[in-house]
Amino acid sequence: MENFYAQWLIQEQHLLNDLLSVPQDRPDLHIPLINRALSHYAEYYKHKSQLAKRDIFRAFSAYWLTASERSFFWLGGLNPGIFFQSLPSDLTSDQRKKLEQLSQESVKRERELEARMRQVAEAMAVLMALAATHGKARNGEARGETTERVAEMMRVVLDEADRLRKHVVTRSIEILTSVQTVRFFAALAHRHLWFYRRGIHNNGFE
Repeated sequence: MENFYAQWLIQEQHLLNDLLSVPQDRPDLHIPLINRALSHYAEYYKHKSQLAKRDIFRAFSAYWLTASERSFFWLGGLNPGIFFQSLPSDLTSDQRKKLEQLSQESVKRERELEARMRQVAEAMAVLMALAATHGKARNGEARGETTERVAEMMRVVLDEADRLRKHVVTRSIEILTSVQTVRFFAALAHRHLWFYRRGIHNNGFE
């Protein structure tokens, strides 16, 4: 994941440069850029999903990110709130109303998924206690069974969290104009790269 992420960051910087330089009065150039941005982020989540199938615990840890990047990390990916913080300011009243409704729906779903994760943690504690009670924990058999059951529960939560992230972005794009969407992705990429560089800078002093 580290090698992929290093190349992905370079591509994100190129994407940001193009998003910032495209003329605002050229919608014919906006659509290809928007599709490119969608593909760029989809590629990241594709690789993360592949890692989750192999090792959900490492996928959740996001070990390839800096500490600064992890500060806005939520259930295996970007906190949906970051998307709303990246929205352009030139919104119509109708757009604001629709996006506010979307934000409220997102917050409600986030809380539901956070509750699910607390249940996963509780389930792991119970299963480990039961394994110890039955005396199987010593040879690792029960521990392995418990870990796999918890891992599967975590994969379900991660999949649903990714679905929420995708829904928020997709619905936002439907509400925004093409030029607003370009600004949205530019703000999102800029924000992420800023956190990444701050993390690299801070690591240099650790």
